[in-house]
Amino acid sequence: MAKQRKQYPEDFKTMFGVSVMGLAQVVATGLIAGTLMLYITDYSGLYAGVAGRAAQVAAMMLLVGRIWDAINDPLLGFVMDRSPRTRWGRYKPFIFLSIPISAVLVIALFNIPADISDTMKVILIVVLYFAFDTVFTLQPFNSLIQTLTRDANVRAKLLIAPRVVSLLFAIALTFFLPVAIALGPDGVTPNIGLAVILFVAPVTLLSMIGVALVKEGSHSVDEETVTSKDFLAMFKQNRPLFISLLVLLFGGFLFNLTQVASVYYIKYAFGVENLGRNTAMLGIVSIFSIIASAFLSKLLLKRFTPGICVMLAYGTASVVLAVLWLLNLGGPISNMAIFLPLLALFYLGNSTAFIPNQIINMECMDYNRYILGKSLQGTTNAMAGFIAKLQAALGSALVGLVLAAVGYDARLYETATNIPTSLFSGLGIVYFALPALFGFVAVGVMCFYPLLRKSQRDKVYAEIEQRDPTAPRSSVSSPEVSDEPAMAI
Repeated sequence: MAKQRKQYPEDFKTMFGVSVMGLAQVVATGLIAGTLMLYITDYSGLYAGVAGRAAQVAAMMLLVGRIWDAINDPLLGFVMDRSPRTRWGRYKPFIFLSIPISAVLVIALFNIPADISDTMKVILIVVLYFAFDTVFTLQPFNSLIQTLTRDANVRAKLLIAPRVVSLLFAIALTFFLPVAIALGPDGVTPNIGLAVILFVAPVTLLSMIGVALVKEGSHSVDEETVTSKDFLAMFKQNRPLFISLLVLLFGGFLFNLTQVASVYYIKYAFGVENLGRNTAMLGIVSIFSIIASAFLSKLLLKRFTPGICVMLAYGTASVVLAVLWLLNLGGPISNMAIFLPLLALFYLGNSTAFIPNQIINMECMDYNRYILGKSLQGTTNAMAGFIAKLQAALGSALVGLVLAAVGYDARLYETATNIPTSLFSGLGIVYFALPALFGFVAVGVMCFYPLLRKSQRDKVYAEIEQRDPTAPRSSVSSPEVSDEPAMAI
């Protein structure tokens, strides 16, 4: 008997497209969060020999960029929501066009000419970063997936697939510095510009193929045109969105602060000469932990609501970071047998929050339809994107401020026999202590999420179904989810 072919949106073409369409964004985000600060301070040649100056420039650029984000992210999200629905959909054309443009910009950002003045370097870095940051907003992947189905279980499948595939590709990204060093002139100095091209170009093509394969859904085609009144009403009435953005703001620091600080900590705690090998080791451990987290989150979502899953994930990760901070108080952690297992547990806990957070973002879009009759997918997705970019920038900026405070000079530190203890004390704060604190705060804020309990979620989705008779019954509830562990609001 022939096996029954799965129907849209669980068919192979859609699942494959959804799985690969965000790969260019994953790689670009990883490079910006994990390598941009290092590139500017150590390898761009900016203010060479002037202690702390390059770090100050980078930190200020990233902080000012968030002011721009506060303006352009909701504005571009609103523009996407108001745009006419084409034969390809409303959000798909924006994604398809923005992917190659952002790829060109991020490649240029990591290939600043070495023979120009420091002033011109600063201008180029700022212009390219702001341009990339703006175009990056026009990739509302969650908005596209939200249109495919309202079934929470199907959404989880549509999110788990790209999560696993992205992480498999991210394994290659963990070898970015070793590859860049191998491409360099002397086996020590990395050729970051060429490595960025080799990493970005292939995934950009694959992402565009993925977007082309995904047919945008029709769950919002019956909605009226979004107006500025709807935009303002969303901020006034969508309490789940407000709470979820606060959770993302605090919880996201767990990854972004650790991502930026880790390179500097590993570089000097375990020896500059071992940087390539140790970053590869850490990358492999983190990737396999994160892959395991995708399956762990699927298991947890069968029993708990997305909000409870987020609380469990951030709570676990924060406890591990608190332990690492206490260990660092006695001096830099230089034993890999202690360092790597604890970081593996951190990545497992923290990354388990990823898929539940994405589902929560889609719940906020559904809640817009519940209170306004319009989903405002683009605006809702853009707000989550703004928070993600805010974290990435603040994470880099905080590390930059620490480096500036200790008078960080890459050339001096790389050849020094004794690294100042102040560097490890400062890095310990931004690598372990602050992320742990923010994680605990995120857990506390999630207690107030209006759809935390199963009974609350079912009530909202039952009313959505009443207003939208075409929605199948299975799409508005999650009978497997337990209501027992949820905290009262």
